[in-house]
Amino acid sequence: MDLELASASPEDTRAEFTRLSARGYTQLRHVLVQLPDRGGPRASTLARMLHERKHRPLLLYIMLLTCWPWLQGRRDPLEGAVWIRALTAKGAPTWSPSTLSRSWAELVDLGLVDKGDKREGRLIRPVPRREDGGADYELPGGRRDRWNAYFSLPDQFWTEELFAKLSLPALVMLLLVAKETQGKDEVWLTYDNAEEWYGIKPKSAQNGLTELQKLGILHRRAEVVKAPLAAHGRTVRMWYSLTGPYGHQSRQALQNRAAKERRKRLKRDARAAAVRPKKEQQ
Repeated sequence: MDLELASASPEDTRAEFTRLSARGYTQLRHVLVQLPDRGGPRASTLARMLHERKHRPLLLYIMLLTCWPWLQGRRDPLEGAVWIRALTAKGAPTWSPSTLSRSWAELVDLGLVDKGDKREGRLIRPVPRREDGGADYELPGGRRDRWNAYFSLPDQFWTEELFAKLSLPALVMLLLVAKETQGKDEVWLTYDNAEEWYGIKPKSAQNGLTELQKLGILHRRAEVVKAPLAAHGRTVRMWYSLTGPYGHQSRQALQNRAAKERRKRLKRDARAAAVRPKKEQQ
């Protein structure tokens, strides 16, 4: 037997991760990108991970959240080799047992993961914490308050290997624009307000947005508006939108389909529960 042909590839592993999640997208809370307005700084996890160059930990954390709908109920933790294989792709950061272990440790330090004190055999079960590190993790569900509002990241991020093509600034700006276009097609943004609103340095914002545009993932629209106090009486506003499966309309369609499937499942479960007592009485 050819053992290589009989072994799962990184592509197979990522496809299985997303298949088991059975949603078509990952739910990421807005607080990953920006804290609710509390009269103080609004920079959150993304800004810190960019500043501290936590590229691997950010990818690992997003993958953990992608898997969590099914992983939380799994009897045994995943082997480290499975995480490494799932995160391996041409152009992506390289992974090894040591970089995986270090990335888990960095996520613990950031308050984004609990590893617990109890080993399960030789494995440790990582448990995510809320995207700002401020509380235990729960799936956002249908809640829309400031701490649970979320945006979606389509599974194509993994299955089409976009995660492997993006630098850390581009990944950060993808998530930022995805958050801001969760309920609309485009967002107005300047490099300066990227720092004021999100804690992202102007040069990092510029580099990330430019990279996304070159990859065809981002569309930039210029709007000329009146500006009475400007030298020429006008200024230009830049509007940004994501394209393809990452665009607002595509992501909304994914969520609508998932909600429809969930309603169907609840109806099936309700019918089954109604029939069960009748059978038990017979």
